[in-house]
Amino acid sequence: MVVNALKLLGPCLSTDLTDYLVKNFGLTPTAARQRVSRAPAEVKRLGHLPFQRKARFLYLQSDYASPWYWESLYKAIYATKGAYARALGAVDAREIVPLEHFRIACGAPIAQKKHISADTVLARLVSANVLATLTLPGLGQCVMAKPTFEALNSGEEDLVATTRSRLIAEGILLDSIKEWLRRLAFGSYNSIKMRTGTEFSAPKVGTFTWDLTAPSYIAGLVTWGKNKVKPGLVVCDVLLNENVRARHVEPFLYKVKSLQALKNVGRAMYIFVAQSYEIEAFKALRSAGVVPATPESLFGKDIAEAFRDLIGTLTSAARGSLDPIKFDELFNRLDKLEGAAGNMRGAFFELLVAEIIRKTSPAQIELNKICTGEDGTAEVDVWALKEGIIARLIECKGMAPGTLVDDEEVGLWLTNRITRVRQYLLKQGWKGPKPKFELWTSGTLSSAALERIKKTRIANAAKYELVVVGPAELRDAVEAVNDPPLKKVLEQHFLPPL
Repeated sequence: MVVNALKLLGPCLSTDLTDYLVKNFGLTPTAARQRVSRAPAEVKRLGHLPFQRKARFLYLQSDYASPWYWESLYKAIYATKGAYARALGAVDAREIVPLEHFRIACGAPIAQKKHISADTVLARLVSANVLATLTLPGLGQCVMAKPTFEALNSGEEDLVATTRSRLIAEGILLDSIKEWLRRLAFGSYNSIKMRTGTEFSAPKVGTFTWDLTAPSYIAGLVTWGKNKVKPGLVVCDVLLNENVRARHVEPFLYKVKSLQALKNVGRAMYIFVAQSYEIEAFKALRSAGVVPATPESLFGKDIAEAFRDLIGTLTSAARGSLDPIKFDELFNRLDKLEGAAGNMRGAFFELLVAEIIRKTSPAQIELNKICTGEDGTAEVDVWALKEGIIARLIECKGMAPGTLVDDEEVGLWLTNRITRVRQYLLKQGWKGPKPKFELWTSGTLSSAALERIKKTRIANAAKYELVVVGPAELRDAVEAVNDPPLKKVLEQHFLPPL
């Protein structure tokens, strides 16, 4: 009876199955519950994930991981309107979410009494095989839905490129919002904090983390204590997606409501930024007193279109289809935004270097290759490897002309990264040629950094080559590939004038 019912109903909650048996087979509720609890072995129960009224999610083994299974499970989770529903909505919106971003986006606190923490929500959803985690090139450890995880393990890489491109664009957008808040004096000038990458300590207000936070001294937000001004707050999350849905903003709205209920937290202005919204999401944000912003409402139509083009251009370039003319156009369009150029240089430089290597190397080029050594992982920005022919492992530092490369970054490259990559190569049975570790930069190196590189090169000459490609060598490299648009981008935005 139970098996046949599940064949008709599909995967469902035990409470729904019980109701079906009562209505269609004339059983009493108690008898129906007993039938369900004594179901044969082919009826499976999803573990680790609690539902209301102590319900369990039931399914036939033959339905596991089918579209019917996922559709029914997601529907059941969303119906709870709880912490797991909010987390699933956050992942659904983004598809791939760096772990630290998940802690911001999922709507759960870092730690708070009588609330499930973000890490606990993730652990339970992973244990239930609803979500999965995977370390991805250029993104680090990421959270995703189980079907996405399976697709990535099957070699689907386009989604990784799209996600990286969106996150780069969001980083530029956050920098621009930061400068916007400064110019309007909404946020205390030197106290604005924002997420800065995929592995970082996110800004925190109350028990939650956010994409951007700032204390504010504008009149409508400050409060007075005993002869002391208590600043208000500006908090902001961003999601550069089109047609953001109500379930995608629900985690943010939950954070807003929870923050408002906390004692000793000042008045706040809440901002959510997306490319566009479905009407239900827009209304939900407005009803909660949140500013439902878009790049267009903040910076104008041309900038909004530039962000859309940026994501598309970066995604195409990551797939090996680089358009230097488009890069130049985007630099010029987004350069109007304070803080945008620095973020773009870092992202674009890596792709431009990869294009130069692609034009001159017999090896297949990989971006952001993750190598696991004995004591951790290292990421190689541009990886050009072909057994017996070539091994070029390139670290990229794209910055404005004349900018000094951080000595600490050079030190990390010389020690941790090179060591771990060598360990990885040895583990893979690499026999030759001798690997060449290269540092490509449009900036300048301090005398201390140059001296350290020289000493490391001499000490390890038998093991590997060590090469620095600075502005002069970079100019020679781009001349050699005879690509005028590529040369123009580097000359205008990365290299010092001759």
